[in-house]
Amino acid sequence: MLVQVALFLAVFAVMPLWKKLKINFGFSLMISAVIISFIFGIEPHRTLQNFITVFTTYAQIKNVIIVTLIGAFGMLLKKYDFLTKVNEALQNMLSGQKTVMMVLPAVVGLLSVPGGAQLSAPFVDELGENLGVKKDIRCVLNLTCRHIATFLMPTSNSIIVLIAAAPMVDMYFLILLNIGFVVLMQLFSYLFYARDIKEVKVPIDKSKLPHYIKQLVIYLSPIYMIIVFNGIFGIELITSVLLSFVIIFLISGRNDAKGYFETFRSGLKAKTFVMMVGLFFIQNTIKSADTLINGFSHIFLNNSGFILAVAIFAFALLISVTTGLSYPAIGVIMPMVASLGLGSTELAIYAFFVFCCTFIGYFFSPLHLCQLLTMQAMGCQPKNVYREYLKLIPAVSVSVFVLFFAYQWILL
Repeated sequence: MLVQVALFLAVFAVMPLWKKLKINFGFSLMISAVIISFIFGIEPHRTLQNFITVFTTYAQIKNVIIVTLIGAFGMLLKKYDFLTKVNEALQNMLSGQKTVMMVLPAVVGLLSVPGGAQLSAPFVDELGENLGVKKDIRCVLNLTCRHIATFLMPTSNSIIVLIAAAPMVDMYFLILLNIGFVVLMQLFSYLFYARDIKEVKVPIDKSKLPHYIKQLVIYLSPIYMIIVFNGIFGIELITSVLLSFVIIFLISGRNDAKGYFETFRSGLKAKTFVMMVGLFFIQNTIKSADTLINGFSHIFLNNSGFILAVAIFAFALLISVTTGLSYPAIGVIMPMVASLGLGSTELAIYAFFVFCCTFIGYFFSPLHLCQLLTMQAMGCQPKNVYREYLKLIPAVSVSVFVLFFAYQWILL
């Protein structure tokens, strides 16, 4: 058993090797799933069935399609300058330049595209330059504020993957639990990096406020209407996303139907589809690895909650740091947690913990695409940015443990 677990961990430890060999990440996940099947003695026909299940299980293929669609969603919002309109509205509604510098990345973060922090980076860089903020601080603020939506939006890839791995977890309850971590992370970010920045006020033309409020409401509508359709009216998430494509078309695409559909088509990335198929394949494989699932259950039953929490934290960091993504780690860990037979509230608390632990590894990973693109856009040196992170890393790491046990004490 120990040898199998060691080999299992090694599969993820060598993930950077696949990237160096220029193997598509989705294919590397599929290869890893086959290796895991071999490690745990899963029969070839069962391994094949685990792959086929991705396409024959409605919940899994639906989530593959949703994540693929969201890529096209972001491309359309970018094509029709929704971001520029939102930025313009915020600039004319908020008088404080420091406030705009922190709010803008959070709003742009609603636009779920890979490496999306680069979209707000030029604005934050310019505002930070005017306020006399160090480049490294600008970089950190852009990134910390940008990722608020990761925890709070039902279109977040990480949330979609977690709910797919543990369908019994209520998505909006998970989002509610996530708020605690978001508040603490942003509080630490403000105290460590923004507190000493002097606010600079610019005059606001109050007569034009109604115009800019309307502009903000219109150009954010494709994003927040997904929550309205899904969270309030109970419309299935995939249908809610498709309805938001209609909203984009009605606002900006109807006079450019050809360009709209060309952008939509180009936004449907094959590599995203393959990555999600690989992710669910490896997830199905882990569910089939009886030795691994039973061993994880044994650890849960025979150790304190703290020992298990540390093990989850370490495993989450290993996968998310080495891949520069959070959802592969979620897809690997959540099936094991879901197999423990926990009550709905306790499972949601563990889901929150897994979600935050994988985020920490992903966020601070040197392979994190948002990190790389923001540093490039602002001309920052990685060593200087990570020197700034030395204050934030321990703070958020301790916070996730504190919240995990506090939620258990309050809710169970």
